[in-house]
Amino acid sequence: MSRKAGLFVLCILFGAGAGHFCLGWSLESEGKVAIVCFLQGIASSQEPGRAERKDLGLFDWISSGSAVETGPGAKLVIAFSNGSRYELGEKATVVLGEAEVSSQSGPVKKLEAVAVMPQMLSLAGDFKPGSRLGGIRLRSSKRTISNLYPNEGDAVLADQAVLTFDPLPDIERYRVEIEDEQGRDLLSVETSVPRVIVSPGIIKPGTDYYWQVRAVEKNELSTVSYAAFATVTEEEAGLRNAFRAQVSQSQDTANLLLLARLEMALGLRKEACDTLKEALSLSPENKEIREARTEIGCEQK
Repeated sequence: MSRKAGLFVLCILFGAGAGHFCLGWSLESEGKVAIVCFLQGIASSQEPGRAERKDLGLFDWISSGSAVETGPGAKLVIAFSNGSRYELGEKATVVLGEAEVSSQSGPVKKLEAVAVMPQMLSLAGDFKPGSRLGGIRLRSSKRTISNLYPNEGDAVLADQAVLTFDPLPDIERYRVEIEDEQGRDLLSVETSVPRVIVSPGIIKPGTDYYWQVRAVEKNELSTVSYAAFATVTEEEAGLRNAFRAQVSQSQDTANLLLLARLEMALGLRKEACDTLKEALSLSPENKEIREARTEIGCEQK
């Protein structure tokens, strides 16, 4: 199985003196220097040499030299790849340099930098949720077990994996199994609930797996559905967990959204949904956060 978790190269920049750790290329070759990590209202950008303005959305990357402005009643937070962050109030304008704002007008405030700043370079366009098999019926013409998670396009943390599915109305027992790419059985457990916690050590980081759930039925062919998923590497898990620890101390909506964006890039859909939910609790009227949750399928979780 080809892992689709993210379609991004990730790079982490640590605080002063700590150096940096990269899992891929920087954004410099693309000219993208800052990401929208909070937006309320309308904001737009104009790239150097272009006449037209482009409306900005949550998680959009902005090029160096772009002029960014906010509309009436708007609030925008952007984070540079070096961790610098700026908050723009309504009717503010800034021009982006390589790592800082080069000029500004209106209500613009420099915020505390993030000590661990994820950079995400798209390898194939903007983030799109992976295809969801959702439950493929292998046998039985009557019904299917649906909404298997994780599924194609999803990734999990190897030591925190949880398998879930939608139960059938009249089935009390299910057999859940995991196998590796060589077809070796790693887990086989019977359960009465549509949720199985995978004990640490059963699956390894940075690996692809397949799993299936089978209805335990009498006097008829079993209903079986299957799915595939990946685990993030140790390095990716370490970077995500380090940023999670930092963000949990801040109670900062913009930082939470940066964490969600990192989780989305890694394919950690459940974790991204949980983080977006936490961000939404701090900004309950924010439609950008709601749209992000819908885009990655959080309402199905």
